[in-house]
Amino acid sequence: MFRMIFKRAGAVFLAVVLSGCAAQQHHRDGIEAMARGDYAKALQELSQAATMAPDDVAYRRDWLRAREDASNKLFGAAANSAAAGDYRKAEASYRQVLQYEPDNHRAQSGLTKLVDLQRADDEVIAARRAFKEGDVNRAAELAAGTLRRVPGHVGAQALRTELDAQLALATPAVPKLSAVYAKPINLEFRDASIKMVFDALSRTTGINFIFDRDVKPEQRTTVFLKQTSLDDAIDVILSTGQLDKKVLNASSVLIYPSNQTKQREYQDLMVRAFYVANVEAKQTASMLKTVLKLKDIHVEEKSNMLVLRETPETIALAEKLIRLQDMEEPEVMLEVEVLEINRSRLLNAGVQWNSQLTVTPLGITSSMPTTGSSTSSMKISDLRNLNSDRLGITVPSATINLQKTDADAKLLANPRIRVRDREKAKIMIGDRVPVVTTTSTNTFVTENIQYLEVGLKLEVEPDVHLHDEIGLKLGLEVSSLVSSVKTNNGSQAYQIGTRNVNTSLRLKDGETQILAGLINDEDRSAGNRVPLLGDFPVLGRLFGSQNDSRQKTEIVLSITPHLIRNIRRQGPAAESFWSGTETALRDRPLMLRSVDEKGGGNTHAGGAATPPSVAPASAQMPATALNAPKLLWTGPATMKSGEVGTFNLRLNTAEKLRAGSVQLGYDPADFEFVSLDDEGYFSKGSFSKSVDTASGRISASFDSGAAAPPSGEGAMLSLQLKARARATDSAIGVISFMPVGAQGVVGRPALPLMHNVTIAP
Repeated sequence: MFRMIFKRAGAVFLAVVLSGCAAQQHHRDGIEAMARGDYAKALQELSQAATMAPDDVAYRRDWLRAREDASNKLFGAAANSAAAGDYRKAEASYRQVLQYEPDNHRAQSGLTKLVDLQRADDEVIAARRAFKEGDVNRAAELAAGTLRRVPGHVGAQALRTELDAQLALATPAVPKLSAVYAKPINLEFRDASIKMVFDALSRTTGINFIFDRDVKPEQRTTVFLKQTSLDDAIDVILSTGQLDKKVLNASSVLIYPSNQTKQREYQDLMVRAFYVANVEAKQTASMLKTVLKLKDIHVEEKSNMLVLRETPETIALAEKLIRLQDMEEPEVMLEVEVLEINRSRLLNAGVQWNSQLTVTPLGITSSMPTTGSSTSSMKISDLRNLNSDRLGITVPSATINLQKTDADAKLLANPRIRVRDREKAKIMIGDRVPVVTTTSTNTFVTENIQYLEVGLKLEVEPDVHLHDEIGLKLGLEVSSLVSSVKTNNGSQAYQIGTRNVNTSLRLKDGETQILAGLINDEDRSAGNRVPLLGDFPVLGRLFGSQNDSRQKTEIVLSITPHLIRNIRRQGPAAESFWSGTETALRDRPLMLRSVDEKGGGNTHAGGAATPPSVAPASAQMPATALNAPKLLWTGPATMKSGEVGTFNLRLNTAEKLRAGSVQLGYDPADFEFVSLDDEGYFSKGSFSKSVDTASGRISASFDSGAAAPPSGEGAMLSLQLKARARATDSAIGVISFMPVGAQGVVGRPALPLMHNVTIAP
């Protein structure tokens, strides 16, 4: 039996030894695989080692640490691969994590996100294709949908920036009737009814106009429009008549009064939910109420969402404003190093003598009764018997001091703090010293304990600026416990030494600033000498002791800010946009754009009509009627900055003219007005002019009076302009010309008539 027990015990012991050796081997193989980057193999070996040796805490610690390091490295590699567009490599990294941790939620979410990224890439490609084909609305819709699903998609963000710049140069997308009728519109109605004007438009363009029953048929209007688009003409007529429209389809328009009742009936409303990520939904709602004057906004605080039910124009404006406000907050990583250096020097050398010499009478018997006191007394008559044999002397003692002490101490704190913009970060490294306060009453005694923080306290508040600069509000306090004092009632009080610094500074990203000079330097000297003898320069050390001490403390603070994420501005194109009028929100202004005979629009950035002075055109335009006069510019084609040029406007007509009026235009940024003179085409008749130098508009009128009406070719006006100091291509032009025939109606020439001028520096 004993032999069997010993065999079994030996087998168990051998199994334990072999298991320990096997666990050690698996642990060693796991560490080597981890160094090679074979994370699956490493974690398998380390897990097996921890299983075979469950009581070994080191094995389990290494397994958990290796799993965390491997996951972080694989997730980082997957993120870098996804950012570079290599989704296969990113997928391989996520699946490698799932090999040793099948239930890892982050890896599963990463695989799902890769599917969304691939879909987002396809949508961006489709949006790019639509953008190249000119379908800006479709491209903007695809880009917005992509960013809602994948907010940080780089391709979609870049496309949205291009779309914002493109949309800022063109009229915002609204239903356009000009797509059906692209020719320019000319309207001349004086005190005509609204319905008559739209009836003429309907017969000319083929657009159907439907009137609400509350549109007053007797409402009158006066319209003089030349070479404008159909959309702009309708908008201007409706705006002046306090009417509004609703485009039903490409060829049908509903006209109704512009009042709150009719707008509630006809204006279509959209419901749109906005999820904000970087600001509180309450702040966004307050901003929309202030800027757009919106009244009903539902705020869902739990999901940080707000819901609007407004017109499509209002929804578009709200989206632009929310995009401007909902920006990622900047973050800063602060590297702080605090060094406190203490140096103390102590020198105590010399002979310290006892300062007392005691003379005691000997052999004196006291005649006083004993009271138990240690002080003996004697009679004054006993002094007559005192001599050298009856006096005892206590010789002073001497202590030789030979002590020298040198002490150096350093206190180092090197924290790394990550903090958001305009948020305070606090660090406390030290102790909390208890301070006991005793309160006594007639019946009982209570003690109150409060804790006093002693050590290193640092408070930092960053303020991130543009151009990668960080402002810092810094507060540093270094305190130490100097001594403790007990009060009369037994409470403990402490003497605390402290040094403080508070400052504000502004650093660039990665710039290091050192704050030093907080120095406390103490020199103390104390001596114990025999009078006269201890004052000798060298021998005085034999008759005295000198104690010299010096203590110096210095604090050095080094701080380096690193920007993790800075302010990302949307760009000038997204930060400025039209918002309509005080009573009506819309994403484009009320404007008239000039349209040429081919139906093309002359517009500049922002959607407004380009001034004729900068529009390229030929020097002479063909007439639109057989008997219409012909106009011709003559003058320099090139000017230098500061030079004054003379431009003559000539008139050639076969019909006799009794009078006429002309309007000229130039760019006041390129030219400075000098003079406008009559060249005498209308003989000695009347001549008047009006000049608006701010807008670059000149109006002039002619009348032949009693003289014979002129005809044929001749110079009508002489215009002098001074070129400003900038190099550019500009032009001057005739905006309108109204001839008045002496014998009948005279046709009008096709305008504008431009004369191009190049200004050289």
